[in-house]
Amino acid sequence: MIHYEFVIWLRIVEPSPMCTLLHWSHPEKGWIKLNTDGVVSSSSSIASIGGVFKDLDANWLCGYSLAFGKGFVFKVEARTILEGLFIAWEKGFRKIEVECDSALLVELLLTNWGASSSLVELHLLH
Repeated sequence: MIHYEFVIWLRIVEPSPMCTLLHWSHPEKGWIKLNTDGVVSSSSSIASIGGVFKDLDANWLCGYSLAFGKGFVFKVEARTILEGLFIAWEKGFRKIEVECDSALLVELLLTNWGASSSLVELHLLH
């Protein structure tokens, strides 16, 4: 029996509700930064997600975008991070710092609430 180990060191950067980020913050040496965002159209409920990977010097490493069926914002934000982590694994990135603008999602991940979630994306992120 073959056993695969999926290990990624992950840091979640908490968004500040009181200010707008005016600059990109560098990850620590040896880490890759993943900036993510998801959006749901208010008129059609069609969702799109995207992310970009950058190194310590803000060099673009790769990015992704995906449009898919209808969804609600929280699930879309979780899917955005999940897709980014799948790509990180495929690219060989193992130390990932994630920036996400969903304060609720970040809080749930930091408090381990995702472990018991019935939302598949949140459970997989945990």
